[in-house]
Amino acid sequence: MKPAVVVLSQIRRNHLEGIRNQLSRHGGHPVSASIALSEGVAPVRDFLETLSRSGVRQLAVLTMDEDAVKAIESFDRMIADLKPEGLDIRHIFGFIDTQPFIRALSEKVRRTFAPSEEDLRPVILLPEKIEEESFRIIDETLSGYGLESHWHQVVRRAIHAAADYEMADIMDAHEKALESTVSALSGGCRIIVDVQMVESGLSKPHLTANGNTVFCHVSDQDVREEAIRLGLTRSTMAMRKAKNAMDGSVIVVGNAPTALFEVVRLIREEGVRPAGVVGVPVGFVGASESKELLSRVREVPWIVTRGPKGGSTVAVAITNALLRLGK
Repeated sequence: MKPAVVVLSQIRRNHLEGIRNQLSRHGGHPVSASIALSEGVAPVRDFLETLSRSGVRQLAVLTMDEDAVKAIESFDRMIADLKPEGLDIRHIFGFIDTQPFIRALSEKVRRTFAPSEEDLRPVILLPEKIEEESFRIIDETLSGYGLESHWHQVVRRAIHAAADYEMADIMDAHEKALESTVSALSGGCRIIVDVQMVESGLSKPHLTANGNTVFCHVSDQDVREEAIRLGLTRSTMAMRKAKNAMDGSVIVVGNAPTALFEVVRLIREEGVRPAGVVGVPVGFVGASESKELLSRVREVPWIVTRGPKGGSTVAVAITNALLRLGK
């Protein structure tokens, strides 16, 4: 269970309540409070009672006041008078200008309660138990996001694949993306991917159960030759070759922005209508732009990661989550 958090100041400041709310919702600290010392000991007593009921025994006190020393001393005197039992209280103070602000604060709280080396020994050895614990940790942080249940399943698997909580912030989807892609996949639709790494990572049991066929043309000899002749990337030509198989399919792009640019072109200019597009290419050249372009398509449902992050592992994780939702 994550440490509880108190955002502490001498007088009530509305923006500090906003920071507390963000730490609770997006920092993964559901037990939290914004306390103004000028309001006396009652708010502190009430919060300690909340802590006792929750079972949390670690408390990070984030002091955000011009006179941090005075605020900490006042708070410590209240705590000494109230005498809470078995509570590990640690102070964090000073304004943090790292971006994003809430994630930085949450990370600082985590580091404050970092375990000793003695506690860092491997305690879980069975693979299924490791995965189970991984998702428990992820779900603990995601608990404050209020994600719709099916979208939560997709996001948590992307976070697991990338080991990056920012996936929860940068993932975006067309309003009909889950309904359309899950229905198509469970109905045995074709899956068109940009690279073999994506093809290799898709869940074989789910593909077999559904009757899905996966197409990946990037290494085909005719694709290589045509790409050289036209001066285009193999990824572009691979998607162009797959055009006639795209209607009703799910297209998954995890590596090549040029593949995604071509998919968008085929949708807009040649009228192909896949059931959905998972567009999460990674990189600094064209990745952000290709995903932004896809997100402006209204005719076809899509799932994207905003910005340069993404990759084949994320594409696989999203697609496997969609396959699981169709069970």
